[in-house]
Amino acid sequence: MASDMVAFRHMERHLRGQAEGADFLVDLSNVVRETALGVGTSRALGRLRLVLRALREWTGDPGVTVHAIADNSLLHQRYDRCFPDPAEGALLREWRDRGLIAAIDKADPDLLDHAKTLGTPVVSGDFFRGHRGEHPWIQGNRDQFLKPEAQGRSVRLVPRDMRVFADREISREGERDALKVRNLLDFAGRPRADVLNRSWRCPIRDCNPSPSLRSGKAVCRLHGTLLTDVGPRRRRVQLKILVDGECHAWENVTEHEHKEFVLGRSHLVRIEECHLSEARRLSISRHHLLIIARQGMLRVLDTSSRTSRVRTLRPGLEPSPWKALPHRDEESEDRPRERLFRAFGPDEEIELTPGVVLRRSGQRWPGDRPEGVRARPRKRPEVDDEMTRMV
Repeated sequence: MASDMVAFRHMERHLRGQAEGADFLVDLSNVVRETALGVGTSRALGRLRLVLRALREWTGDPGVTVHAIADNSLLHQRYDRCFPDPAEGALLREWRDRGLIAAIDKADPDLLDHAKTLGTPVVSGDFFRGHRGEHPWIQGNRDQFLKPEAQGRSVRLVPRDMRVFADREISREGERDALKVRNLLDFAGRPRADVLNRSWRCPIRDCNPSPSLRSGKAVCRLHGTLLTDVGPRRRRVQLKILVDGECHAWENVTEHEHKEFVLGRSHLVRIEECHLSEARRLSISRHHLLIIARQGMLRVLDTSSRTSRVRTLRPGLEPSPWKALPHRDEESEDRPRERLFRAFGPDEEIELTPGVVLRRSGQRWPGDRPEGVRARPRKRPEVDDEMTRMV
């Protein structure tokens, strides 16, 4: 192992503590944990050595440099035993302390911010599905990502087609990332439905808690207090409001057998005017859509003063042509109002006004991810996160 440590020390000449001075960005946690590369242990610093060798061959530059970013969990001392040599974990911490690598709670956001701002190529085996809402430039990208692949005892770098994923897949993966941070995934990586399907009460007054697990107990993510189970949680469906292709707000609809929810102009008040002008917001009716949520399905009816439209989104293909939504004014004896409602599918979007659309999120437990709100409301008549008008 001593000879390996000497070789690892030689890697230091390729490491740059600042992204601006590096030729490539390396998703260090992803590389070190990729068991298909090199030795079979769950973590191995030798995988970075193989990647650096592949980069030298790829570029023809013996002095190629990288900015490597890791999650803090990769460097935690309790995982040193997962390396072929516990000294490898200590060396990673030394590199962090010397400023040769970066380590933060979650590396992906910084990695992608650097890639977007600097245009630097990224070495990773991750598709970054959960980050495509914040980084739509990843969709269909074929030029900026390299995947390390095993080639015998060495590694080769393969340009990646990052593909185009459906909006619901992006939302679902983002939710999974958030649940992982809260220790709400089991050992197989599945969401802890036994916790997420329950409603919880925090002893702190006026707290609407998001549960996390600590030592097997549900605690408030904000206050760290033990939560009380108050019964089954009603299923919710999340709607995302996008302006010019970017999500700026969302609404959660709780399933109810006997209620119709109204979505209208007031639900866009949270979006700042730099993203949505007041004139464009006023072009949306106060009572724009009626929405029914039952058994995981949504049905909608246009009640606006102008015609709303719907179309189907097809990943990697052109959207279908726009079609007018059924409108309340079409009600007749032959077509009573309840028969006018149209299904709103997970691969569809509804245009409220040009450039402002409504889509379904793929999240299964919306309301448990507070960072999902991009723009805080300036004023809301209710304290919870449900839609504010029901009829």
